[in-house]
Amino acid sequence: MKKASKNLQASQELQKQWHDQKAVLVQYQPGPKVWVLEPVAPRALQDKWSGSHIIVEKKGEVTYLVDLGTARSPLRVLHVNRLKPYYDRADLTLLMATDEGQEEESEPLPGLFSSTEQDALVEGVVLADCLTAEQKDHCINLLGQFSELFSTVPGTTSWCKHTIDTGDSLPVKSKTCRQPDHVRDCIKQEVQKMLELGVVEHFESPWASAVVLVPKPHSKDGKKEMRFCVDYRGLNQVTETDAHPIPRADELIDTLASAKYLSTFDLTAGYWQIKLSEDAKAKTAFSIIGGHYQFTVMPFGLKNAPDTFQRLVNTVLQGLEAFSAAYLDDIAVFSSSWDDHLVHLWKVLEALQKAGLTIKASKCQIGQGKVVYLGHLVGGEQIAPLQGKIQTIIDWVPPTTQTQVRAFLGLTGYYRRFIKNYGSIAAPLNDLTSKKMPKKVLWTAGCQKAFEELKQAMCSAPVLKSPCYSKKFIVQTDASELGVGAVLSQLNSEGQDHPVAFISRRLTPREKRWSAIEREAFAMVWALKKLRPYLFGTHFIVQTDHKPLLWLKLLRLGRPISRGRFFTSVYVSSCVLGLAPGFQEAIPAPILVQCYTLYFVPNSDSVLLQFSQESPLCFQLDPQERVLCM
Repeated sequence: MKKASKNLQASQELQKQWHDQKAVLVQYQPGPKVWVLEPVAPRALQDKWSGSHIIVEKKGEVTYLVDLGTARSPLRVLHVNRLKPYYDRADLTLLMATDEGQEEESEPLPGLFSSTEQDALVEGVVLADCLTAEQKDHCINLLGQFSELFSTVPGTTSWCKHTIDTGDSLPVKSKTCRQPDHVRDCIKQEVQKMLELGVVEHFESPWASAVVLVPKPHSKDGKKEMRFCVDYRGLNQVTETDAHPIPRADELIDTLASAKYLSTFDLTAGYWQIKLSEDAKAKTAFSIIGGHYQFTVMPFGLKNAPDTFQRLVNTVLQGLEAFSAAYLDDIAVFSSSWDDHLVHLWKVLEALQKAGLTIKASKCQIGQGKVVYLGHLVGGEQIAPLQGKIQTIIDWVPPTTQTQVRAFLGLTGYYRRFIKNYGSIAAPLNDLTSKKMPKKVLWTAGCQKAFEELKQAMCSAPVLKSPCYSKKFIVQTDASELGVGAVLSQLNSEGQDHPVAFISRRLTPREKRWSAIEREAFAMVWALKKLRPYLFGTHFIVQTDHKPLLWLKLLRLGRPISRGRFFTSVYVSSCVLGLAPGFQEAIPAPILVQCYTLYFVPNSDSVLLQFSQESPLCFQLDPQERVLCM
């Protein structure tokens, strides 16, 4: 405890020293008039200066007793930061003669934002078109309080430093590659810019990595722009791994989709806002013709750079997780009402400013109903793929190598939640990427069919609905000779079935040899396990188009269920088992609506499967035979 208290005190002193860098001691004597910064009711985030008021007494080092002259609370203790001197206007009128037709521009009052300054402040920040004029004014006033936060120059945070642990490894040195003349000139220009920003510095180090230029995906004015990169593959091989978790993209997308108001922020060269430790600087060294340099801030391409950056963002947003999310430098704020959104924005911006970070205004979107986040269009309880990515998939030519096949599967696989039975459709293409297959693929008619089906599926991809946990989920499962799949859906306000997510996977060679009922049973259990984040603790319906699966409800007493091994690891709550629509005509209604519950037994792989109290049937796991018996 003593050590913890000592570290806490040292940390507090360090933070106070950081925040007091620009602090100036301001003192007032009793008697003079002052302006008072007061909140405008009922808007807690909007303040205004009122005056004049008189200082009555100094209460503390930074607090004063002020006479506000109001009947309800005439005297109030205020912090010095909410006061500023009030100067009476001189009783003098000046007349100035000007030439006819000549007008002079009036200057704004000191201490206040003019409309021109406010427009310049938010220039580049995208305000939602659906916002009213009053709501836009709220945004401008809010951003005006954090004007120093928006900059094209990377900030510098003191909250963390990046370290590179290479153990006892010897320094890694890569040879300098010969570059074309125009590329060499681009490299020199980029290095000069980084020298001016203080990002790199001259240094002789035993470590050295090669420099490469990578074309940027989006170039301006049709000109091909290049990105300065350092090849740290040799350094990364000898670097110890940092296991800090990175958030799941699908979880963040589901969280944002249900919000009514969304705002996104992108940090200005986020990695460059984190300093390197002294030992790590030398390890980031790189060589070009005419010099040897090292980074002073965390560069792109390091093995543990994403982990360090995510740790910083998590620390900055600690306590704000209920309305903010961050995937590396992509920060999002989500709210269900406008008033809450203003409060949430203020808290997030304040946290970023305290950390010494800066935001790129041109990549900020405020008060949007839908935003582009992690390659998806989310908001308004909907999730959709980006049209630009869909067009890229449509324009994709048939691949000829394994690398091209993997690239196509990587892009379509990122949107697999929009494609029903993706695993079965893409199975022929996945087979081409096997190590046993040649590098130059053998493109068959089956591969072309799968290629076209994936394109068509992306063209007709449905808009998914964000999950609502107060409504009942519906799980529809299916199995084929190639794979298994399921659809998670919910009923909308009109009673129509709307998909929430599609899941699928292809079967292994061993699983393909199973019988049809085993594949269908496996599809059901695999889907319940895969959809556990949605289904756990909720009531849901499971539908299947395989009629023999109703053996779960028709078994006689004492008869073992050999295929019950599939159900020994299901961890959900309660559900209704029935046939999918279109397959229910031949089944008695009482069987279709019969309920059962799956109970998880802690610290074991066993599960209890029993019908509801209205049914006399009960299934449970035999611990010796590892089968479900009645």
